Amino acid sequence: MGINDHFNYWNRPKLKVFTEEQHEKIYQSALEILERTGSEFHSDKAVSILDDAGATVVDGNTVKMPSSMVERALRTCGKRVVLSDRNLNSTMFLEGDNTYFGPGSETPNTIDPYTGERRTCEKNDVVRAATVVDQLENIDFVMSFALANDVPKYNADLHHFEAMVKNTTKPILFTAWDLEGLKAIYEMSVTVAGGEEEFRMNPFILLYDEPSSPLKHSKEAVEKLMFSSKKGIPIQYVPTPSLGAAGPISLAGAYALTEAEYLSGLVLSQEIREGSSLIFGGGPTTMDMKTTVFSYSAPETMLSLVLRKEVGSYLGVPAFNAGGFTDSKEIDQQATLEVANSLNYAALAGGNLVHDVGYLESGMTSSLELLTIAEEEISMINRFIKSAEVNKDTLGVDEIDDVGIGGNYLTSPQTVEKFKEEVWSPDLIDRQVHESWEEDGKTTLRERAREKVHDILENHEPEELSGDVSDELTEIVDKYEGKRS
Repeated sequence: MGINDHFNYWNRPKLKVFTEEQHEKIYQSALEILERTGSEFHSDKAVSILDDAGATVVDGNTVKMPSSMVERALRTCGKRVVLSDRNLNSTMFLEGDNTYFGPGSETPNTIDPYTGERRTCEKNDVVRAATVVDQLENIDFVMSFALANDVPKYNADLHHFEAMVKNTTKPILFTAWDLEGLKAIYEMSVTVAGGEEEFRMNPFILLYDEPSSPLKHSKEAVEKLMFSSKKGIPIQYVPTPSLGAAGPISLAGAYALTEAEYLSGLVLSQEIREGSSLIFGGGPTTMDMKTTVFSYSAPETMLSLVLRKEVGSYLGVPAFNAGGFTDSKEIDQQATLEVANSLNYAALAGGNLVHDVGYLESGMTSSLELLTIAEEEISMINRFIKSAEVNKDTLGVDEIDDVGIGGNYLTSPQTVEKFKEEVWSPDLIDRQVHESWEEDGKTTLRERAREKVHDILENHEPEELSGDVSDELTEIVDKYEGKRS
């Protein structure tokens, strides 16, 4: 019997925790929270806008929203986000189960890539992170990865952005301390893009913004949300109630709270501009009740990674996620175990944006070596997610017949043509025989990662901005430094 030539089967491996019925219950609970308890908006303008739109205002800034407002917002909001690179080429399509990886933002400490010592971060650490990210093939976007302590603290957000945009072409996920900082970063982005319309059509930045659990939207968070919605800056709105502290101890209750906080922000964004994009983010975190330290790698946190994507899919919006981190203080066995676990959970869930790759010490310390090790794991994950195609060519009936019984496929044309795409090959992971490994210096994974980081920092030259644009960005930073001092 012949085989129909016109077919192709491919299935992305997927991990799932809650059923659709369970998500429906959580969503209905979130609606009840917004109607019954409400949430605080610490902005008179935001409260007035929501009041005019049909919400009930209690005690000045507590806003209770009917479910109709939420459902209207879900109908009008952006369902997909496309991010461009600095050259305005579309590179990240935040929809479905498309998954992209990048580092996190402001850690106060870093592991120096040359001395191996833990020290306080400087602006040059942001430059280094952007340079390494620019070169690593499987890291898709950049965040600052460091909190610069050698610049004025009130203006550090602008220095971070300047360092990133000058040292990588990849999309930038950024933070801004307040509305003034956001305006400055927007001005820099418009300068790079060549105008407001060019930026709106091809945004290459994404704002990280978050409410204050439980159920509070600070003045800074609300002002940034409203400005970004108006200007077409995509936003990830990231509630992070900790289990049993700033949120219920149960995952179900904590996610009902998380959804309520996100949805109230979504309603405001749509009242500012219908169609604006608010990526679902956050989700419950796990506080160790013995130490009160946030545990990045607790099993409850891993469950939360999967549920973040499920909630986004249920609501029909892209989902911001996390992975590639560890609670360990060193790049040791614990670190590589926890990095691999979290990356796999987030990727198998289909999270659209997976950040915090390369974090040590529960997010207090960054490491370019760990980021580079994690990039190798991401490369493996991307191959795993690619899965396997089933079609006439891959089934290879003709090839099997040509090689015959007891034959050899090493010299088969199909093997020669396709082995590089079918069989993943490592860069840092060692597969040599023992004797060859000894001859090459008996290096560890960390040592090989450090060598790769050094090679990038010493030899990779990111694409430069034009001199005029680069100078103008520096002038913008200086101008706002005068305003904010």
